[in-house]
Amino acid sequence: MYIGRFVLAGRTPSGRPFLGYRVSSRSFPNRRIVLEAGTAAVLPLKDAPPTDNPYISYNCLRSEGDIAVVANGSHTDPIFEKVCSGYPLRDALALSLLALDYEHDSLNTPRIAAAWSGEVALLGIVTDQGLLVQQICAQPGHASLIATYGLTRPSEISVGSENVTDLAAEIYSLPYSHPVAALAVLLGTEGGAAVAGPVRS
Repeated sequence: MYIGRFVLAGRTPSGRPFLGYRVSSRSFPNRRIVLEAGTAAVLPLKDAPPTDNPYISYNCLRSEGDIAVVANGSHTDPIFEKVCSGYPLRDALALSLLALDYEHDSLNTPRIAAAWSGEVALLGIVTDQGLLVQQICAQPGHASLIATYGLTRPSEISVGSENVTDLAAEIYSLPYSHPVAALAVLLGTEGGAAVAGPVRS
């Protein structure tokens, strides 16, 4: 089953909050996720064919302390910046998704996002049909997922990993087709981020 890119928010079996993001693509598989401090970016491989598509490269993670946002496009940054400047998490997602709208490509691809701030987790999606921003009640060992295709409303899955490296690998291995790269971020004082997928540059 192909569901495109997806985000998820949940808790590890011990209750630690985490976010995940996976790039899944049939049209542009020549990409990778590059991690830096507090940020991760989706970038084309060095040998990727040139393209003028504006939706290929973007920050897919911004995080600091107990605030983290993952998303499938340029809305990652304004969501994070609004939360850091004092906006409620719901408002930051809703305003940013509405402002940037769905991707105006041939498929009207939705913009999706997942975010934690303190003890609050939300998923959001904007499509050509409407906007949904929903708080989730994340139970230990479970996560809620939302995708660009098919699973366009929050769907619950089980997770079994505790450390961030295993979480990224588990997200990459979820049974949806055309995986390219995956990201996981654990929140809290002992948090961190990790990427899974083929090693490519």
